[in-house]
Amino acid sequence: MASEYTIDIVPLLPEHRQSVISLLMSSFFIQEPLNDVLKFDIPHEPLSWTNHTIDDALRDQCSFVAIDTTTSHKEIVGIILNGIADKAKEDKFVLESKNLKFIFSLMDQLMDGHDLFKLYKTDRLFHCDIINVDEKQRGQNLSTRLIAKSIDKAGQLGIKGAYVVCTSLFSRKAFMRHGFQVINELLYSKNGDKRLLNMGIHDRCSLLGRQL
Repeated sequence: MASEYTIDIVPLLPEHRQSVISLLMSSFFIQEPLNDVLKFDIPHEPLSWTNHTIDDALRDQCSFVAIDTTTSHKEIVGIILNGIADKAKEDKFVLESKNLKFIFSLMDQLMDGHDLFKLYKTDRLFHCDIINVDEKQRGQNLSTRLIAKSIDKAGQLGIKGAYVVCTSLFSRKAFMRHGFQVINELLYSKNGDKRLLNMGIHDRCSLLGRQL
């Protein structure tokens, strides 16, 4: 296992795309609590949305990867895909996956009635779409380092507010350690979908935000 001292956090670049996709398909879309319950058809079902999210992340230039420098091919072992939401623009990407449509419907319920642009008095908001660490490298403080790098970059870009939707207790705790506060929560048990009745400690999705 690599150590904190042999893993570099670097900006996401176009040449990282395939390695990022591979890690997400073998880790995030299988192990993240909601994804684990919904059982995506890997890699086909989430692939178009994943590429779209990477496209946006590359455009906005505020995302990072964690690279294990001890491996000959500089293996990517962690990812944070971020973006910048503009009040005047709307993402028109059409979701084809039923599972992704379901997840985003939960997020819509969670965010309903919360105008974050107004809350943070800005026309641009920094947001995290995915944070994922290879299970073999967990416990190495990588999530904290990825989030810290992201917040620093958002500040450099003059962004005044940031938000994230957390569907896991672990990611929620990680962002709260960086000053994010809970704006709203949605208990899965109140959704009515029987698939979400036994989520254990990951029993809710949370909208978190913070001033930058």
